[in-house]
This record gives sequence, C-alpha cells and structure tokens, in this order.
Amino acid sequence: MSNNGKKDESLSDNDHSQNVNSAEGASNSTQIGTAADSPSKITRTPSMDRLLNDDLVSESGNTSRAVPSSRISIDSLSVRSFDSSAVGGRGGTRTFSFDHNNHSGSMEYSPLGNNSIFEIVMNTRRKNWLGFPSVQDIPPVVLTKDTINPELQKTVAEYVQSIGHECAVFENSNNLKSMNRIEQIKQLENYDDSVQHTNDEHTTVLKEKENLKELEEVPDFYFDKNFQLDNPRIFQKVLRDVDLRLGELSGENQAQRDHAYNELRDRLNDYLDAVESLLVGEISKSSHKFFHALGDVDLIQQKAANTVEELDLLVENANILDKEKIQKKIDRLQKTFKRKNVQKLEQGFLQVKQVLICTEECKKMYEKGEFDCCLSMIKSIDCLIKGDDSYDEEVQNWIRSWPFKLVDLKAVPALTETREFLTNMKIEIGGKFSLQLCSVLLGDVRNYCKSVSTKETLSRLQNSSREKKYLDIEPEFRDKVAGLIRQLHSCEELASALSLYQDKCVAEIKAIIKIYLPQDHQKAEGATSEAKNDDPPKSQGPVSNGSKLSRLIREQTPVEFQTMLVRIFTHASEALRRFYRHQKLLLDLSLNEIISAKEPSENQQSMITQLDIRNGINETIRILQLRTGKIIAVRRELTCNLRFDHFLRLYSVCVLFIQECEALSGEFLTKYLSDVLAAQIKNFIVNQSSRNIRTIQKKIETEPWTPFVVDVAVQRDVNDIVSSMELDPLDWIKYSDLINEENPQQDDNTKDDAQAGHKKSVVVEDNTFVASDSLLTDIELIKDILILSTNLPSAYLSNFEKMCHDLLRYFNIFAVAALNDPTRTSLQSNKNYSIMGESLDCLSHFVHIVQRFYQRLSNFSKDFSPLDQSQYSHLLHQYQTSSEKIYMANAPPPPAPV
Repeated sequence: MSNNGKKDESLSDNDHSQNVNSAEGASNSTQIGTAADSPSKITRTPSMDRLLNDDLVSESGNTSRAVPSSRISIDSLSVRSFDSSAVGGRGGTRTFSFDHNNHSGSMEYSPLGNNSIFEIVMNTRRKNWLGFPSVQDIPPVVLTKDTINPELQKTVAEYVQSIGHECAVFENSNNLKSMNRIEQIKQLENYDDSVQHTNDEHTTVLKEKENLKELEEVPDFYFDKNFQLDNPRIFQKVLRDVDLRLGELSGENQAQRDHAYNELRDRLNDYLDAVESLLVGEISKSSHKFFHALGDVDLIQQKAANTVEELDLLVENANILDKEKIQKKIDRLQKTFKRKNVQKLEQGFLQVKQVLICTEECKKMYEKGEFDCCLSMIKSIDCLIKGDDSYDEEVQNWIRSWPFKLVDLKAVPALTETREFLTNMKIEIGGKFSLQLCSVLLGDVRNYCKSVSTKETLSRLQNSSREKKYLDIEPEFRDKVAGLIRQLHSCEELASALSLYQDKCVAEIKAIIKIYLPQDHQKAEGATSEAKNDDPPKSQGPVSNGSKLSRLIREQTPVEFQTMLVRIFTHASEALRRFYRHQKLLLDLSLNEIISAKEPSENQQSMITQLDIRNGINETIRILQLRTGKIIAVRRELTCNLRFDHFLRLYSVCVLFIQECEALSGEFLTKYLSDVLAAQIKNFIVNQSSRNIRTIQKKIETEPWTPFVVDVAVQRDVNDIVSSMELDPLDWIKYSDLINEENPQQDDNTKDDAQAGHKKSVVVEDNTFVASDSLLTDIELIKDILILSTNLPSAYLSNFEKMCHDLLRYFNIFAVAALNDPTRTSLQSNKNYSIMGESLDCLSHFVHIVQRFYQRLSNFSKDFSPLDQSQYSHLLHQYQTSSEKIYMANAPPPPAPV
C-alpha cells in the first residue's frame, strides 16, 4: 500500500470515527476503504496535508470529548493492522492526541523533533523499507524562466523611479533614532531641569513596573530554553483554550477558525509588546552613553580636521624658511666641500710625486748595494701607496705637514709600472738574501763535517759515543742567520729562501757522494784518504759516464769499496744531522720573526706552513739511499764472492746507515736500499753454500790423510764453536764492529805467529782427534757460517743451518767416495785412512754442537724453526756407519799363531 493510501485511510478514519462501532473491526476496515475511494464525501486540500505533515491535529469541537492518549504518525500507520485493538477507541472514535508519552517520532530520527516531513524526506526511520517520497507526496515546484519580459523591466524601472522619494524617506526614518520609543528616550536626555529629570525618572520607574507586570502575564514556558513549538505538549500550551477546529476542515467552520486564529495572534502580540517594552526600557538606561560617544566622535573628527589644517600651515612656513635661510647655507656647505675636495686632490698629486721621488732613491741604493736601506725604503713606499701611515715612521715624517689622510693609490693606473718595478726589486733583493742564507748554512754544514772524523761518526752510529756535537750552535752564527731571516721576512721571500735551501741540501748530498766515487786518473784509496777534510773539489770531476763509473766501482778492491761506503755514509750522516739541526733553528727563528712583526703580512698564514724544511731533508735522505743502493747493486756479483768478514762489514755499514736514516726522518722513506741489501744477502748465501761444497770436495780429493799441524788460533776457534752452544763468543761479535779498521782475524794471525807449535791434534769437548787438512778446513767453514748466523738477521738462520748440515753431510759423502775409489787404495797412495776416521769422529761431535747452537738461537727468534731431530740423527748414523767401515777396512791383521 502506498503512502497516499495510508493518508486517505487516516483521513477517512477521522471523519467517520463517531459512527463506527469499536467491536466491528472488519466492517470498519471496509468502511475506511470505501470512504477513501469516494471523493464526494471529502476533498483533500494542501492545508490538510500541511497540517498532517506537521502533526497538527485539532481537538474535537465537543468539549466533552476525552483527549486521546496517543498520536499516530504516518509511518506508524503503515505498519499498524486494522484490528479492533488498533482502530478501536472510546465511543468507536479515533482522534489525534498530543500526548508526549507515546508518539511515533523522536529526536533520534529528527533533529527538529517529531517532524514527519523530515522523516519522510530523509527516510530516517525505515531506510530499508521505504523509498524516497514521490512527486505525488511532495508536489513539484514550477520555477519561472530566467528570461524577463522587456516591457516588465521597463514597468519595474518606472515604478522604482516613482517611489524613489518615498524609499529615501523610509530609509532615513527606518533606524534606531526614528523609532517612537527611542525618540522618547532621546527627549528624556534633553531636559535640563532637574525637577523635570526627576519626574522622568519617576515615570520611567512606573513604566518599568508596568512592563514587569505585563511580563509576568506571559506564561513561564515561553522562557524555557528548551522551548520547541513543534512539541505537541508545548503547542497545546500555546493554544490554551483556543479552538482552531483542526478536526473540522469544512468550509462551514472557516469563520470560527479565523476568529480563533485572530485571538491567538492578539495574545501572542501582547506577549511580544510586553517583551519589547521591557527591552526598550533596559536600552534606555544606557542609551545616553551611546549618544555621548557619538558626540565625542564628532568632536574628535573636528579636532582632527583642525590639526590637519595646522600641519598644512606648518609645512608651508617650513618651505618658506627653507627657501630663505637653509638653502643658502646648503650652497655655502657645498662650496666648502668642493674646496676640500680640491685640496685632497692636490695632496693626492703630492703623494704620487713623493712615491716617484722615493722610487728613484731606491734605484740609487740598489745600484750601490745598500740592500738593507733599499728594502726599508721599498717597504715605506709600499705603505705610502696603500695610504697606510700607522706603522711606518718614515712615512709619518714625509706627510707630517699634510692636512688630510692619505689616499689608497693601488688602483691608479699611472703607478702600475712603478709598483711592478718595486716588486721586482724586492724579489731580486730577496734572492740575494736567500743565496747568502744558503751559503751561510752550507758553510756551517761543511765546517761541522770537517770537525768530525770518520771514527767518531762510526762510534756514534754504534752507540759507543754519546756526544752530540751536531746540536751545538755558535751565537755568532745564530745572530747572522736571524738577521738574514729578518731581511727575508721583510721582503716576503722567507718561504722561497727555505725552499731554495732544501734544493741546496739535495745538491750538497749529491756532491758528498761524488767526492768519494772512484776517479779515473787516480786510485780511490789515495784520492779519498783526506777528501772528507776538504771542501767539495770542483777540479776533481767524477766520472760522468755511467758505464765507465760502473767499471771503476767494480775494479775496486773490497776494502776500497767498503772504505768508500763508510766515508759516504759517515759524511752524509753528519751532514743530515746538521741539516735537521738547521731545520729546528730556522723554524724557531722564523716563527719568532713572524710573531714579533708589528704589521702582519698578507700571506702570513700560508707562509707558516712552508717554514718547515723537514720534507726537503727527507727527500734528500730518499735520494741518498737510492744512489747508494745503485752503487752497491753494481758489485752484486763481486759481493757474492766476498770473504765472510768483508761481507759482514759491508752489511754492518749499510744497516747502520739505514737505521740512522730512519732515526733522523722518523719514517721509512724508501725500501730500495733495504731490498738491495736483502738481495745481496740471499745471493751471498747461495754462492757461499756451493763454494763451501766445492772447497770440501777439492780438499778431500787432494787430501794425503796425514797428520796436520794445528795452530793455536784453530784450537781457539774450536773452543769458540764449542762455547757457542751456550752464548755468543766475543770474538764473533767483533766482526760487526766498524771502529777497528783491521780485521780481528788478521790480528789473531799476527799474534799467533810467534806461538805456532807442532801440535797435530784437535781437542773437542775433552776428546782429542788427529787433525787433517780437510778437517781443519771444514771446521773453519763451519765457524764462518756460525759467525754469519750470529751477526746476520734471524730471517736467514734456516739457510745457514742448512749450509752447516750440508757441509757436514757432504764431507761424509766425499770421504766415503774417496775410500771406495778402487784406483786410490791405501797401499797404492800411501794414505792413512785411519786419520779419515778420526776426522769423521771429530765432525760427529760437531753435529751435536751445530744442533744445539741453532736450538739456542731459535729461543730468541719466533721466525726461525730448527731442523728436526731426525735429520741430525740420520746424519750421525751416517758418520757412525762411515767410521765403522773405515775401521774395518784399515784394521790390523790378527796375530800369527805361536
């Protein structure tokens, strides 16, 4: 069933509710349907829909009718059944009620209260049941078209023009001032008589009381903040005995309804008049303040206008005063400024002239060689050009009578050439001072190197001497260097001078190397004997050709070559020590000069980082190591064949020099010299091993196996070998001592010549063995290897142990081979092989000694691991087998039977 059907049913039910019996539900339902279908009984008007939509249902005209207990909305009608309980009521009638206890709408579905239109339009109650209202429920509104008839526009314009006067009058009168009650309040403010004012106040009080009395007649529910007219209960209170006859919508009751409407309207107008009277009375209490404020605003506007007029008059008077007095004074000041500018221009010309005059004086001083005065003059001229007289007293004397401050003339094009000339002159003077400083410093280095002998340097390198002569600086030398540094700082050439000195240091070290290189026209031994005590010779030019110089170096004897290296290293070491002392001296003096300067230099901060010449000296050390490494590398083949003591001396010299370079520089500058020395050691070990084996083989092949005389030195060497199992013999350590020029072995030989005896046996650990030439040679070679093991780095111990093991092993092999040679029997060669057995027994003891020696050294080195015990046991077994074989071959025959 549609909404229209529901509304018709409710209307028909209201019209015929008095004629329907409550017990006849079915017939009542049929009657409602019939009434709804017959249009002749009732006509539905828009006013009826409005009243129904607003839930405004009138009470019955019969005063004796009971008020219904509930009100049914349109939505609620849609779900109610037409049984007796739903439509039945008192006397079989069903009327609308404004009871708030039971109603269809609530605030949950409508913010405006029980408004059925809102519920229908927004569909808040049953959104899933009902659709949106149709056109039949809410008739559409037909809008007018946008086009307006031109004739209508013309008519409206004429009408607006005709009522223009009346409209203006209305706008002027339709405000607060034109209202009757407000005008009365304003008239009360205009009375000046106090009595009249008192009467007015009394009248106002009376009116207020009347207004309050009228306000009391207004019901209290109008002042409730929850007052809602759409609430049925509130609306019923508003009507209060006014019967609008909402239940009787026929035209016959129209007059009664109009009368009721008028009565309700008059009552509400009376309530509004009472409220308005009270409001006007309250406003009248403070209206005089408002009008006083309006009067003050008018007064302020008037005063502001007067002030503007006075300001205009003041500006006019100021302009007149400016034209008559101030403008004249301004003209006078402008002329004064112009005159001062002319005077300043004239002084600027004088300043330029003074610059040119002083420049000519500088030229004369430079030509006379007066560099100090010339430099001071250049500094003063520079200050004069810059316009700065705060530091230079000479400039202050020049401009003492000048009235204005100096002008900066650096941007003047006419002085560009003069400034360049002065700058070049300062650079040339700085170059001369730089050469003087380098000459003084290098002269000090050469004089110091002359005062130190080679032996003193070697003693210092080996920590035998703690003298530090290289730290001593004479006061005269210090003052001279300080003066040169002061002059260099004045001409801003200090950094370049120190850079030049670094280059001179490199050249000096190269010259030291060239001094001791072999010469083409004389032997190196005689040429370099006193070379260190002289200045670098310019007449003795070293060989410039590289191949020829290499040939001369290879032609030197080992002693000559080692002597050359010792002198190069000692001389260079002392020079480097002095260089580093100069580095500290120059840095100290330079910083003191910079700090004590009155006027800071422009590039002072960048120059401070250039005062330290340590990098240049380190570069000198690097070049020195490279060149000496190349010199040593020239003799790599010859070095492999050196005697062990000569090789140890060469190694000691190179190691001391490398350590000295690291101690001076504080860093490892280059590995070249160390790599060259390491390569020489490896080549020497390889060559020495093969040479020892060849020597033993040759000795055994040519050995007559006869007893050999043993010198005292040989027995002492054997004793040293035996004691080396516990500690290093002192004679072995002396081989690395560079202070003694002569070889310890040579000294021992000269001492033992007078003590040479006829002893032909060797004592080893309380065991005596008959000596042979091969045995003594092998013992000497073992001693050489053990001395090398003691003095060379532990990284090569494994090589030396293998050399000793191979030396002992090959001696046994060559001895057995000589014994088994069928062409060389003892009867044919008259050789006593029992002496061979004695030699083998003696060397078997040396196997234990060598093993314990290297075991002792392994305790002091983590990089070295000695050979396994099995290798030494196998070697001993070979010696025992060989000894038994020799004894069996040379045993005497058994005695003849008696």
